[in-house]
Amino acid sequence: MLHYYQYRFAAFKVELRELRRQLAEFSLLLASLFFIYLPGLALGIFYALGKIVQFESESDVIYMTFGFLLLQSLLLHTLKSAVLDMAHRNYHGTLLKSRFHQWVADQGLLLLCHVLFLFALFLAVSMGWQSLLQAPQFMMFMLAQLILAITLLYRPISACVILITACLLVFVCESFKAYYLALALTLVGSLLLPRYYKAVRLNKVTAHSFWWQWTIVQPWAVLWRLGMTILTYWCTWVIVTERPDLKSYYAVMAQLFNVLWWSSLLIDTNKQTIKYRSYWQTLSQFKQVQRSQCIFVASLTSVMWLCGLVVLGSGVFEFLTLFVTPVMMWVILRSVRFMALTWAVAVVTLMLTKILVS
Repeated sequence: MLHYYQYRFAAFKVELRELRRQLAEFSLLLASLFFIYLPGLALGIFYALGKIVQFESESDVIYMTFGFLLLQSLLLHTLKSAVLDMAHRNYHGTLLKSRFHQWVADQGLLLLCHVLFLFALFLAVSMGWQSLLQAPQFMMFMLAQLILAITLLYRPISACVILITACLLVFVCESFKAYYLALALTLVGSLLLPRYYKAVRLNKVTAHSFWWQWTIVQPWAVLWRLGMTILTYWCTWVIVTERPDLKSYYAVMAQLFNVLWWSSLLIDTNKQTIKYRSYWQTLSQFKQVQRSQCIFVASLTSVMWLCGLVVLGSGVFEFLTLFVTPVMMWVILRSVRFMALTWAVAVVTLMLTKILVS
């Protein structure tokens, strides 16, 4: 069966190249963030894992667990198609007599791209068995990572329910044992849910309700941005708890990232507008659809921006970040390749002005 594993690895690499091509619009931004923040990101991950191993309060374990589970779900959902070879999965039976090898290949590729689990595994190995036995919460955390990752591959609705429950339990549980137990019970209960998501259809679709129908049919375009917003505000909240003197700077940066996540939604909606251009022109509603997508994106961005003000506080520069949204949207509609540059200029301008004024 070696030929099957060779095929799966080759298909995995092809999918990754295609994903990189799809992210070409963000290449400048991703490259900048990768090289500037990679060392700090790696240190931040090990710092968070260390907070799980040696915690000051059990709530620290709960907070860090939820943050890691949410982040890994966002990353793995992006790579899910490559891991499972979704484009050709129905044809795997021509290469296999048993599904066992398919499952082994799935798990091997999952571990290969599960960076956060590999970080935790490296730390566990460096700790040694005796030290690991004295930190049972870390072993439970690693088990939760693996189980949620496998659930995400085969039962995405169950994974979504677990993440929502994990978020709500952050405000309820005071013991990490109760937290992990509740997640385990949620997993068992979620197995009764349908395996795949089935969208509900609206009775009437207009130029404005079209975008809500599109969100219902393809929720991932909104859900991953919602997840990134939660992570951005959560990480900022953790940082400003440790360094309250830098709160205003981190709050402004968090809001700018929020604007980036949600204004980029216009890229997805504009593809739908162009795809159905002839249909809307036949109804003489093409202009209305163009305006409605801008209203849709601006509304979601404003709601998330307001949530940031509630969580992190408000100030003059926090309010100014909202005005970056229409600029970003205008650039995306004219030339999407300048989106990253526009956002970077906005960041530098606001942060330098804030430093000079302060």
